[in-house]
Formats: sequence, C-alpha cells, structure tokens
Amino acid sequence: MSLHFLHPNYLWFLFILLIPIIIHLFNFKRYKKIYFSNLRFLQNLNTENKRKSKLKNLLVLLLRMLALACIIIAFSQPYIPISGENLSNKSNELTNIYLDNSFSMNGKTEKGNALEVAKNHAFELIKSLPDYAKIRIYSNDIQHYSTSLNKNQAIARIQEIAPSPNSLKLSTTLANIRLDSPFEKSQVYILSDFQKSQADLEKLQKDSLLSVDFVHFQLQATNNLVLDSCWFEKPIHFTGPQKELSVKISNHSNKDLKKIPIQLTVNDSLKTVGSIDINKNSSQITTLRYSDRQSGFVQAKLSIEDYPIIYDNNLYFSYRTNNVNRILSINQESENQYINKLFSSDKNFKIKNISKTQLHNETFSQFQLIVLNEIEDIESGFKQSLQMYLQNGGSILLIPNEQIKASVNLFLSDVLAPNYLEIDSTQQRISRIETKANIYQDVFQDLKDNARLPDIYKYYKLSAPSNPTLECIWLTAGSEKLFTKIQYGKGQLYQFSMNLNGEWTNLITHPILVPTLINLSKTSTNSGKIYHQIGKNNTIELISSFNLNGDDQFHIKNDQIGIDIIPLRVASSNHSTQLRVVDQLRVSENYVVVLNDSILQTCSFNYPKNESEISYYEKQEIETKIKALEENYSVISSEKMKLSELYNEKREGRQYWRIFILLALTFFLTEGILKTLKT
Repeated sequence: MSLHFLHPNYLWFLFILLIPIIIHLFNFKRYKKIYFSNLRFLQNLNTENKRKSKLKNLLVLLLRMLALACIIIAFSQPYIPISGENLSNKSNELTNIYLDNSFSMNGKTEKGNALEVAKNHAFELIKSLPDYAKIRIYSNDIQHYSTSLNKNQAIARIQEIAPSPNSLKLSTTLANIRLDSPFEKSQVYILSDFQKSQADLEKLQKDSLLSVDFVHFQLQATNNLVLDSCWFEKPIHFTGPQKELSVKISNHSNKDLKKIPIQLTVNDSLKTVGSIDINKNSSQITTLRYSDRQSGFVQAKLSIEDYPIIYDNNLYFSYRTNNVNRILSINQESENQYINKLFSSDKNFKIKNISKTQLHNETFSQFQLIVLNEIEDIESGFKQSLQMYLQNGGSILLIPNEQIKASVNLFLSDVLAPNYLEIDSTQQRISRIETKANIYQDVFQDLKDNARLPDIYKYYKLSAPSNPTLECIWLTAGSEKLFTKIQYGKGQLYQFSMNLNGEWTNLITHPILVPTLINLSKTSTNSGKIYHQIGKNNTIELISSFNLNGDDQFHIKNDQIGIDIIPLRVASSNHSTQLRVVDQLRVSENYVVVLNDSILQTCSFNYPKNESEISYYEKQEIETKIKALEENYSVISSEKMKLSELYNEKREGRQYWRIFILLALTFFLTEGILKTLKT
C-alpha cells in the first residue's frame, strides 16, 4: 500500500532544503591575512587533507538535509490507510461495542475479573472516539437499539452492565447489529472470552458493511463441577411414600473427584445428604431418597460446593404434594354408581361428576384421573383438551358406551390407541393379568393359576395398532385385549373393552377392580415442570382456574431476595390459567405465584448450564476460523494492544510520524559526532 499524508501541504516546506545547498556551494567567508614574525610557531600544525575535508563537509550537508526533511515529513503525518481507505472522514460511521457479560466472563485474567477488564477497555475506546461519534452498546441483555448514544451516554451504559445468565450466540449478536443499521457502514468491537458454546464462528458470514474486531480475553485455567439437572423417575407427589430424586452432576475438569457431598434442602430444612464419585470430563447420575410428610407446597434446593465458579452450585425445584386424589368423571348420561361408591367411601379420594355440557367450566390439570364414562362421541375441542391433558402427564380411563360414534375412534387413532371394533357376545374370562404393571405394584404377592378371575359376557374387540408403548394388562385365553394401557406424551390412557354394568361383566363384584381403579388415580404425572430455565419463554400452568376482576394481577415473587414481577396471562385451550415469563426473572431461586396476597402455586427458575462447560477458543483458533472472511474480520489480544490505539489505526491508518522524528534526531546526533572527528 502507498504512503499517504494527513497534512500533505506541509511537504511544500521541503524547498527549504535548498538553503543548505546554496550555503554549501557559495562560501561567503573572507580570508584574513595574518603576519607572523617567525614561521617556527606553525611547525606543529597538522596539514589538513583537502579531499577528506571536502567529503566531511558533504556528509554534514547530507545529514542536515535528511534531518530537516524528516522533520517536515513528520509534521505532514505520514500513514498507510487500513484496507486501502482513510476512515477519518467518515463521520457518519457507527461504532458498535458488544460486551459479553455472560457468567463465564466472571473468570480471571492476568489483570483481574474479565468483565471489569473488558469494561475498562471499552471506556478507553470510547474516550478516544471523536466527539461527534455515534455509539451503540450491546450486551446479552441489550440486544437491539433504535438510536445511537454519545460518548457520555455510552460510558454510563457500560457502567450499568452486570453479569447476566443470558448467553447469546455470536452470529445472533452480529445479526442484531446489522438489523439495527441495515444500510450503514459499521465498525464493531466484540469483547469476549469466546467460549465455544457461545462463539459459533463457523456461522459468520462476509458483510461488506461490517468491519469487525474480535478483542480476545484469555482466561486463566480453572475446573468446574456442575449440578446439571434433576428429575423424579415417578413424578407422583403424595405424602407418605418414599420418592426417588435423580440428580445429574458433570465434572468439567481433568481430574477425578471422589466423595463429592450433595445436600438436599426441603422447605428450608436439610432433608438428606449424599455423595458421588465422578471421573474427569464426565457426568454421573445419583439417586436421593426421601419422603414428604405433609401435603402442600414443596420448595427444594440441591447444593454442592465448588470454587471459583459458583453460580451453578445450586439447583432449585418445587412441586405440590397431595393427600387427596381428585378424580373427574365425565358422563354421557348418568353417573357410574360403582365408581362413585368406591371413591366416595375413602377420605383420600374426591370424585367430581359432570356431564359433557359442563366441560367449559373445568380445568383438567386439577385432577389426577379423568374417567370417560360411557362417552358416545368426542368433539374436536374436547379431543384437543384430552390430548393436552395426556401430553402433560394426566391419566385417563375410557369406559365404552354400547353406542360408539366414529369421533371416539378418531380420538383413539390420534393418540395411537386401539380402536373399538365390533361387539363380541361370546362369554370369556380374564385368563391372564400383567401383575408387573405399574398399577399392580405392591398388590399381588402371588397370583395362583387356579384363581377365579372375572367373567366377561360381551366386549368390544380392539384393533392392534403399531404402538410400541401398548401394554395389555388383561387378556382372554384367546389373547383378546380386555384392558390396555398406552403412553401418550407424559400421560397414560387406560382402556376397558367392556362396560361395567352387569350385562357385560361381573367385574364389579370382583376384588381385582378395587386396586385397579385406586391405583389408576395414583399413576398421573400431571404435576408440571419442577423447574424452569432462565432466559427461555417459560409457561406456568396454574392447577386451578380463576375468575379475575379487572384490577387483579398475578405476581411471581420471592420476598427474601426482593423480586416481584407481573407475568403475562395467556389464554389456554384446556381452560386452565397460564402465565408467561419471558425475560423478567434473572436470579436462580424458588418463587411463589400470588394473587391478592394468596399463594396459589410454587415455581422454580435455574440458570442455564451452557456457560458451565469451561472451553474457550484461543486467539490462533479464532484467526484460523475467520481466515476465509478476509479483511472484514480481525482478532487482537486484549493484553497486547490498547483499543484506543486500534481505533486510531482504523481511523487514520498506521502512522509513521514518530519514526521520522526518531530519524531526524538520529541524523542530528550523527552530524554532531562527525563534526567532532579530526580529519
């Protein structure tokens, strides 16, 4: 690239170099005669060589001319423009600064906390910008801008940036910047540790309007132990029975860890302590066992100890335990007296009977079991509500009517369940019971081969769909299906092939019916998520429906940490009340849903775990990956170059006036040394 001058007019002063040449060519010095009385006083004088004297004078002249020329050139401020263009005249160009404030930037660099060091670099850069500069500051929390900031506003905005649980992909950040200024040329500075989970360098594309500088922060090596996730293998929350909580822990380090303690706190009381061994760079699942002694809301926390990265040492979850099983019986006509008698006689169960015309008043998620009692048809809206109930973990028992319309089989086909075919009036008997089914756990000690099982006088033949989750619980001697179960979503659909009145079967007088129906209500997993992830669009479904006044608002709050937000209330197709939490909660904790100072439900939020894996791109790796993007992208080390100097180079190119000043001083020094030498 050619050399340019910021003040080329100063080069006219190079004509001054003619002055020493003229002085050299015309020596105006007059000789003066000196009379000596005796020449013996000149005997010790050395005779100067005329040729050497002439050469010395020429060298002095050359050094003076070079020194003077370097001074003039230095005042002209020579530079080589970056990318072949001078950016100093582009006053309309935007300066965009993205400051990565994800949790990984809490790591340490040689100069201290990475986020604070990055903020200081950004301050330095902003101060070096001209006063007319247009600036936009981006972070994981600030993703879009409609207007630009001045220097003071930009500095104030950076001061407000704090560590955030949000983590944006690098390609998304650049896309947001381009979206905010689609037709303007922009200079972009990306200040980040370039964690591999966030820096999707392979997705970056060439953009002639973007000039991007990656400012790389080298974090010190560290290890991290992560509470990854937890879940219940059987998410059935009743008081009394022991439950098993599965916990997954990941070891992001190069050494094996032994006897790592895990604490489980339930409602602020230490419930149990476990330990786990985890090999290096691997994950391990352990099980914690405990019981809930009281019904109601449960707010729990899992904890480990691990330093220096601590934000992923806790995992919060919550749920609700019940001591009463709620059953909803939806009847075509009359109520089922046998089911009513069974459940109404036990204080642990509460049954509610409704007709199909009352469906619009019910929230299915309140019930552990829904009985479709002799339903003839299932309309479209009813079908969608049942499917959603199943998907969310509910249990449905279908008892067929003697008249079944096509809409019932359409619902069964949609959930991949067997269809009802023709009625078979050949008398049969249950010959085989799947005693290992979930509903019969702890029911049978030993079922004798000669046990008298119920008689079936007539029944529907069931089709054989290709559903791998189909479980035949009751079978005839000819392998006809009498009672089946299929899995749909998180829920289960149980299906009788016969009615429960005396014309169809004597099942109502047999002891097998009681544990079957009672345990059906205990298989529901319709309890919702035990925790949500911060930064995602989360929906909380309330277990009850509400008639709100105009000024009533739901709140999600935690008084201990002083957080109180109003979520968005959204409509639901299954008549439930749903609350939408987008990006309002920023702290990992247990919360409560409140309406008019009454606690309705609990919910828990945890930080995302994608920041927990300690893996970063090195500067050389970034350079390799962006090599194909040519001159639009460049990467610098934050330790080796100040951003203010980088900006000056970007604005005015690489400047060389300092070099010419040094050359001028060198020439003057050389001249002085040359004049002291004897010829």
